[in-house]
Amino acid sequence: MKLRHIGYACINLGINETTNHTFRLANLSEEQAAITIAKNIDSLKKILAWNVSQGIKLFRVGSSMIPFASHTSFTLDWQRIFRAELNEIRTFVQDNGLRLSMHPGQYTVLNSFNSKVVSDSVRELEWQAELISILDPQQGLLVLHLGGAYGNKEESVRRFEENFYKYASPLVQQRLTLENDDTTYSVDDVLPVCQRLNIPMIFDLFHHKCLHTAPNWQDGLEEKLEQIVATWKGKVPKMHLSSQKPNTRTSHADYIEQNDFDEMQDWMEKIRPEGEYDLMIEAKLKEKAVQALQFRAVHNG
Repeated sequence: MKLRHIGYACINLGINETTNHTFRLANLSEEQAAITIAKNIDSLKKILAWNVSQGIKLFRVGSSMIPFASHTSFTLDWQRIFRAELNEIRTFVQDNGLRLSMHPGQYTVLNSFNSKVVSDSVRELEWQAELISILDPQQGLLVLHLGGAYGNKEESVRRFEENFYKYASPLVQQRLTLENDDTTYSVDDVLPVCQRLNIPMIFDLFHHKCLHTAPNWQDGLEEKLEQIVATWKGKVPKMHLSSQKPNTRTSHADYIEQNDFDEMQDWMEKIRPEGEYDLMIEAKLKEKAVQALQFRAVHNG
């Protein structure tokens, strides 16, 4: 497969814009929510315009775009109030061939033992699915991890699947993808879940290097990637890439090491040579890391 788009998440450091403006829960009111949402929408417009000017077509919208939208005290009808602005962004996304995603935070845990955590997670998934469907109806998606193991991974996976079928709306099920993580659920854990639930899997190469079941992370990877791509049912797959921060096990570096980038492309080129995939760059320096890769591509041929 050939690389189609690369992108970054939530914040543009160069123009000092973020889609994660928020406020303290104690200050939650319809007025404060509306002010902050308007600020996030304005930032998103500026970031996407900058991205287009730089040939960057992939972007992750911050999970605080609508602050506290899943909280039971949140009452603002954000879809009605900001319909025109959100539709304007959707048109811009479609006209420029962009792809957007969202990544619910660490407290969105669908397989929790705690029923309140599950209900809160469902509400979080619901509003994010609604927003991403407005902004990018063609390609927009949500990225989630399986959650905790709670001392029994098999039972925790069963609970995730049960709650997915029981609580996730058709819209959430349509937008949701699962990603292998770096501490608990490996590719070998996540892939069968995606196959059973009929949802796409996102492969994170760095996470796979951190957590794999085979003796070496390369063992059987080509076959796994074939199966991962198959979960996308003909849609353009989205993958994640980061480099390891020195002297840490799982932290992300500021930039992407060229060897890591080349390695990702080499593995993807082994499968389905006619296909394309998108790559989300997870690096501390955000768009600067993407631009560094673009610069190297131009000057290294």
